[in-house]
Amino acid sequence: MDVASRENDTTEATLVTVLILAMLIWGTSWVSGKIISDMAPAKVTTFYRLAIATISMLPILFIMHLFKWVQLRITPRAVMWSLPAGLLLAAYNQLFFLGLNDGLPGKGGMLVTTLNPLFTCLLTVIVFKQKLSKLQIAGLTLGLIGGLMMIEIWYFDLDQLMVSGNLYFILAALTWAILTLVSQVGGRYADFLLFSTLMYGSASMISYGLAFEYAPLTSITSYPIEYWQHMLFLSTVVVSIATSVFFLATQKLGSSRSSSFVLIVPVSAMGLSAWYFGESLSLIVGSGGVLALSAVYLLNYKTQKIK
Repeated sequence: MDVASRENDTTEATLVTVLILAMLIWGTSWVSGKIISDMAPAKVTTFYRLAIATISMLPILFIMHLFKWVQLRITPRAVMWSLPAGLLLAAYNQLFFLGLNDGLPGKGGMLVTTLNPLFTCLLTVIVFKQKLSKLQIAGLTLGLIGGLMMIEIWYFDLDQLMVSGNLYFILAALTWAILTLVSQVGGRYADFLLFSTLMYGSASMISYGLAFEYAPLTSITSYPIEYWQHMLFLSTVVVSIATSVFFLATQKLGSSRSSSFVLIVPVSAMGLSAWYFGESLSLIVGSGGVLALSAVYLLNYKTQKIK
């Protein structure tokens, strides 16, 4: 193996490690989001989250540019792609908080993040004409089985699965899958941090329009300090940092592979929700978590061998 190959493997290993940490942070967002989901309308919370995330990206961009780690070059195509990406991101966050307001945080986290890799891979096959290997199909199947075990699917009938919060989560998973593909294409025309900022800004403006009736700019003091503590975490840490890492991975690893790591999120959400909200965990649920983590390995094993 030559020096270039070793450096590439080291860079990829570092990115994968950071991506895993980002997915663990995403798991905490289900708990934090559930706590504040009924403190304000979902439209208002979505606007605050995206607006604060956009603002928090500015000093990050400044520091990165100062040390010449990024090139702040905005192209017309980057702006063009940031608009549908922002629309999808705004829609996802609306669905995120609507789902959390109606369902259990752990179960919801498991449902949306289990479906996400499946939807993303299916869309990748349709849009990019990418073929799935037998190992990838096995990984997706294993991840789906693990997710269904974690939500204990046998306790629900079809009507229960398709109502309120659960339906929001299913739509959120589909929306995020589409966003993943759009961001992969749009991210080709600008540095990932700059494109993420453009996307967050676009999503903020769209969300403000949806929340306008609640006068979000003048009703800031209407919400308790606990709301803003969790909001700062959901905005600066979960969106500005963790979500930006995911979009970087999407560009470097591809949509299908980066989305496979989302299967880590339900395991994290499950454990944290059990600890914070007292949701019970059975042996079967825990086994489902093991299967989900095994699916992540399978979905990445083939890619590593091909290189």
